[in-house]
Amino acid sequence: MIKGRNLLLSAGLVFLVLCGCYYWWVQSDRSYADFEMTSERSVFVKAGTYTKGNIVGIQPYMVPADYRSADALYAKLNRYLSIAKKNGCFTAATVVVFPEYIGTWLVAINEKASVYTAETTEDALSTAAFSHPISFLANYFASDAKGRATAALFSLKAVEMAEAYQHVFSRLAAEYRATVVAGSIVLPSPSVEAGVLQVGNGPLFNVSATFDATGMLAGPLTVKNFLTSEEKAFTVAGNSGQLPIVGTPAGNVATLICADSWYDDVYRVIADMNVDFVVVPSYLAGENVWKQPWKGYNGAQPPANVSPDDIGTLTEGQAWQKYGMLGRAPEFGIQTGLNIFLRGQLWDLGTDGNPLVLSEGKPEMIEIPADGAAIVNLQF
Repeated sequence: MIKGRNLLLSAGLVFLVLCGCYYWWVQSDRSYADFEMTSERSVFVKAGTYTKGNIVGIQPYMVPADYRSADALYAKLNRYLSIAKKNGCFTAATVVVFPEYIGTWLVAINEKASVYTAETTEDALSTAAFSHPISFLANYFASDAKGRATAALFSLKAVEMAEAYQHVFSRLAAEYRATVVAGSIVLPSPSVEAGVLQVGNGPLFNVSATFDATGMLAGPLTVKNFLTSEEKAFTVAGNSGQLPIVGTPAGNVATLICADSWYDDVYRVIADMNVDFVVVPSYLAGENVWKQPWKGYNGAQPPANVSPDDIGTLTEGQAWQKYGMLGRAPEFGIQTGLNIFLRGQLWDLGTDGNPLVLSEGKPEMIEIPADGAAIVNLQF
């Protein structure tokens, strides 16, 4: 009997020691003193002639450490807006647009410093998951997504992500007195209730919020409708028949998240809704893919007017110009738009893409350095 008790006591002590070690591991490695804001080049470009308003596209250069806290993300994005302000971009009718997934990497908020220095996204996300084992496992077994591990991590961090996203972009909108299209963020069954971005318990959606010049959420969320095969592993599509149009001092704006801008069906929906301009927050994965051969549509069937001969013949960048906003919007009477991309060094993901400007129906691509950021002031 005594021997059994001693064995049980020993096992209990070992368990407590292991729990203590695990708690120490979770709480350690949280000094961010070595992280400094990146000092990449910022290219400022002015296009169009001011008559009604302007769109300020922010194509930032992001690194993982920019997502260590809401304050860190705010400081990084505020730097670009301060450059825009110095260049006279802000008027009473200014709309600022940030890129796709700019809020998604808030999944790394308040994590161990090793998450931000990891070489790969798999290592970073694995470390984050191990830091929240109970919540991660609960969400993992509750998910029916193909990419269950990814979906589980986004679900367990969703409340923190939504709060930080709203805090950062609401603050920027209010401080610069401008409408802000806040790029996109991946959240479970998101909604807006009493002006607050809320998350649910359902599947993940890629959504974008718009904030007015007082910092309040303006209109319903925009949901991405056409997903790539990679996105389908952990997110679900919205309804292309439901694309909110948001009124701003510069006119009515439609937000088309990345691939949505490649489909005629989307423009047919918004063409009769008195749209004055479109903005396209985008993310293009991979290093130096802009000038590589185009591989064709990814994740959904291409529209009937896409030439199979263009696959492998056009470059990725040329395909964006022909089949994205620049090529499709004018066919439906939309003469003004801006397409910007998320750039930076986000673990091993890679980024690419140059700003695309539609001014008075005339298309233009603005080439920027691969290691730089861009601020585009499109006046119209």
